[in-house]
Amino acid sequence: NYDIAEQTSVSSLAPLRNVYDGLVKYHYKNHGEVVPELAESWEVNGDGTVYTFRLRKGVTWHDGKPFTSEDVVYSLSRMARPQEFKTISPRGEALLAAMSKAEAVDASTVRVTLKFPSASFLRGMATDNILMMPKHTLLANNGDMKRVVNGTGPFTWVRHDRDVSIQMKKNPSYWDKGLPYMDGMTFFIIRDDNTRFAAFRAGRVRITTIASRALSPTQADTVRTEMASTVTLAEHPALARTVFFMNMTRDPWKDVRVRQAVQLALDRQNMLKAGGGGGVIGAALNPQGIWGLTPDDLTKLPGYRPDKTQDIAAARKLLADAGYGKGARTVMLNRIGGSGRLGPVIKQQLAEVGIDVQLDLQEQGPAFDRLNNKTFDSAWWGLAEPMDDPDPTFAALYVTDGSRNFGSFSDKQIDTMYDQQTRTLDIAKRKEIVRNMQLRIIELGGYIVSYWDLYYRAWWKEVRDYEPGNGLYDNLKMDKVWISR
Repeated sequence: NYDIAEQTSVSSLAPLRNVYDGLVKYHYKNHGEVVPELAESWEVNGDGTVYTFRLRKGVTWHDGKPFTSEDVVYSLSRMARPQEFKTISPRGEALLAAMSKAEAVDASTVRVTLKFPSASFLRGMATDNILMMPKHTLLANNGDMKRVVNGTGPFTWVRHDRDVSIQMKKNPSYWDKGLPYMDGMTFFIIRDDNTRFAAFRAGRVRITTIASRALSPTQADTVRTEMASTVTLAEHPALARTVFFMNMTRDPWKDVRVRQAVQLALDRQNMLKAGGGGGVIGAALNPQGIWGLTPDDLTKLPGYRPDKTQDIAAARKLLADAGYGKGARTVMLNRIGGSGRLGPVIKQQLAEVGIDVQLDLQEQGPAFDRLNNKTFDSAWWGLAEPMDDPDPTFAALYVTDGSRNFGSFSDKQIDTMYDQQTRTLDIAKRKEIVRNMQLRIIELGGYIVSYWDLYYRAWWKEVRDYEPGNGLYDNLKMDKVWISR
């Protein structure tokens, strides 16, 4: 659906980000710099708990109605407190976890009060997940915009032909005068990997997509060796990883010993090879940033060691101790394509310790519904983070009431440490708490991470001024991209 607050998939946000704007954003070339968007400026009080945003004047929604502070307050409140608005907000609820309230001071000023000083708040606001929605359109459509598109962004929605394409055209009334440069864009929906790559090679499409439908390492090699004179190729961290989710309200996953057995059984080095080699072995947080356990840290731990002999024996004993000496069974939800390609590999690896896996292959939409409704047994899933910071990851996945805690993982110690680290502004002290949280999650078998991805994206050289973002949820906006003829 088109309700951006409900989206977690970059497949939905890639087009929608070009229709909607945020208050702030990351600079499209200097990705660490937060710059104005719909807010032309902002101020922070002395203790870092009150942000005052001054909004641009003269901005209109695509239906011609004025953009005001009431839209901002409604958008932020709806994302931060979705239960109150009878909706879901898997990303926003985590990114805005520190927000206490948002208030309209006047038509062009918004005051946001935090529960405590937060080092991640403004950076979270700058991701492509926190976008402003029109209060009047939401109220006119039963409180959601699942079937309606109305933004302030550089492009306006034309049509969506299911399973074919999404079309949009230039917004002639865009507030950032002179932008966008392109007259319009078409996002083609091509399910098959080989067909998609063939369309790019033939020039039918000018830029490849990202996330689970990105170029494979093999396809990237083809671009590198056969198309270097006409195509630009970029490799960049995705802030994404593949995860084994377990529904901990069900047997056998209620028993920590069974979860620990999976943690031991999975052969991450083998998975990385099977996935084409484009990634880095890691745990709960990105191993290439400052917060994650490094590959050197992890290879010393059970479950991450290259030699699996001890791990397999220990996993079998844990299963036997838990009463599954004759084996356990699970139905594993698996998206078709993308990270779902590794489903058979997981099935084979878990069979070695006595866990029989039945693959349940689903298209992305129904699969997401099953996750969100917690009507699954286990799942092999690729998912990404909006920024390289512990807050959105822990708040969404690992705290007891997390917005993406699909398997009902719960641990009081983790909840306490989350509260401690999110309030800690001293980086060294925060890193120590975060390190202990990651080790605790591994110990409890809480959502088992295999590896973090590197992604490949390619575009024809006539596409100018495109810059891959820092991860998947940064710089999806194409307003400064232009075509050289």
